[in-house]
Amino acid sequence: MDGKKVVFAGAALIRMGTPWGTLALVAQRALEPLGYEVRIETLSWGGNNPRYVTDGRADLGATQYRSIEEAYLGTEGREPIAPNLRLIATINQPAWIAVAVRAASGITDLGEIAGKQIPVGLKLGGEGAIRSILEYYGLSREKMLSWGGHVVGGAEGGFEAPTNPDEEPARWYGDLNAIAPWIREGTFDLIVDPIYAAYTPEHRHWWDASILHDLRFLPLPPDLIKLIMDRGQAEAPGFIPHRLMRGVDEDIPTVQRFPQAYYTRDDVPDTFVYEVAKALDNGRNLFRQTHMPYSYDPATVARPRKVPLHPGAERYYREVGYLAKAAPANLAV
Repeated sequence: MDGKKVVFAGAALIRMGTPWGTLALVAQRALEPLGYEVRIETLSWGGNNPRYVTDGRADLGATQYRSIEEAYLGTEGREPIAPNLRLIATINQPAWIAVAVRAASGITDLGEIAGKQIPVGLKLGGEGAIRSILEYYGLSREKMLSWGGHVVGGAEGGFEAPTNPDEEPARWYGDLNAIAPWIREGTFDLIVDPIYAAYTPEHRHWWDASILHDLRFLPLPPDLIKLIMDRGQAEAPGFIPHRLMRGVDEDIPTVQRFPQAYYTRDDVPDTFVYEVAKALDNGRNLFRQTHMPYSYDPATVARPRKVPLHPGAERYYREVGYLAKAAPANLAV
């Protein structure tokens, strides 16, 4: 760190409304009254986020907890392994893994796709829980492509990460108000992806698709939910709440995604991290002034996880009594 100048690993330009960029903005607003000058790094998208924090290009960052844990443990092919990462605060975000088919496809169960080798237009996320869902039904991206399926969702009005990690993020979003051709023209049949209540560049396709088409949201069976939890691929069993968007007419059993988190390195000064933890707590109202349904909860902000708390954050939470409230999260590998 350079005095009170702080580099924050976010994601893309703030006006684009990405989840991590939004958390970066909250941190900036919380720290500036304390005299800190926070510069939000826009190239720390995707897997770059923990890399920027790990190697010192950023002093702290925000991303989904899953990404921090994978970097810390070196799982899911994360490189380099980052045992120097430490948590500052866990922030709640109601988000789930959703499975939906276009009603016009006639599909009522994912097992039908494998059983009949139906060619489908695919929009698939990359999380481990999604791979487990496909595996459960005898599916994979490769199998579905071999049956004549095709992948949708890319640079044409949708989210697509650049192959060059130093590419200017503004180039990969296109027009944020344009409806992607694959949605407008209905060339998709299946979406398996995270879902939540915000029109972000990464997941706005849910809103557009659910308005322009009739979607059939499919529940995950109990044994599949248990499998995902046993593999440590989700925060908890849950359900997509009815009326989250058009087509969700009842609660849909599924799994809840991991929360978002602020984090840093073990060599960042305790006094600074203490101030960050305190500023986020005192500025918890700032989370309600965003388009994302974030919330700061004293009962979960310091919950023990595989990635340890930074000593500065731990000291603050111990002083205010939050550690005593924090029940351990699911620690299954």
